[in-house]
Amino acid sequence: MITETTSQKAQAYYEQAEAMYVSLYGPNFHHGYWPLPDDGTTYEQALENLTDQIIDRVVAGPGDRVLDVGCGIGGPAIRLASRTGANVVGISNVATQIERASARASSENMAEQVRFEQADALELPFPDESFDAAIAIESLIHMDRGPALSEIARVLRPGGVLTAADFCLNAVVTPERQQVLDRYRDLDSLSPFHRFDEFPPMLRRAGLEPLELLDASTHVEKSVKMWWERTEADLENLTNHYGKQELTDFIGLFDDVINHGGPEYLIFTARKPLRP
Repeated sequence: MITETTSQKAQAYYEQAEAMYVSLYGPNFHHGYWPLPDDGTTYEQALENLTDQIIDRVVAGPGDRVLDVGCGIGGPAIRLASRTGANVVGISNVATQIERASARASSENMAEQVRFEQADALELPFPDESFDAAIAIESLIHMDRGPALSEIARVLRPGGVLTAADFCLNAVVTPERQQVLDRYRDLDSLSPFHRFDEFPPMLRRAGLEPLELLDASTHVEKSVKMWWERTEADLENLTNHYGKQELTDFIGLFDDVINHGGPEYLIFTARKPLRP
């Protein structure tokens, strides 16, 4: 199980990295999704596309209660509620994210439909079987997935669906790529990467039945180039905030991922089985 020290490390990472995340992503702390690499989709639209890939799979509707595990500053939760009519509860262990997400919901007149709470994903403060669906967009990447998935399964009602975006390994790991993966984990406070084919048994052990596993790497790989360009465009501000060495490290990581490859990108959907 993830240790308290590791959990605190991930929390500290997001507290420290929030300014960079806002610069790179706006309200959507995740990769972009391009139907085709050169289809003319803007970065902002690609970020919304990724959220929509998750929303379309979770199949929520009016009256449903949906949990957003690792909600960031609220962009996906608010979009999900607006598109589907569902009531959404977003959680994060970072207080400033909850403050910003709540303010965003209020400014978009969504506060009665979407609320945000500071909470630990490994100890969810909700009763058993209290949600119809759940999403987790690039939040499991910081957690011990087994306990996290089991906790999500606990709060899902029978038949409830979890859709998540996660990292995995699904291609040959060369020595050069392994070095990039190690740096990626270190700089972004990531938990270990699992192979693509490890996810179905992992989900079943957590009490979830896999419905779909999609390697979406080709659809999201353009994101790294966008990060590089946005960092360069906001370089003075980010350097003043973080210091030259840290910005150099991040830009170097983007270059290495472009040249040698980072982890693959997995979108998966699983369902809590109905009772016999």
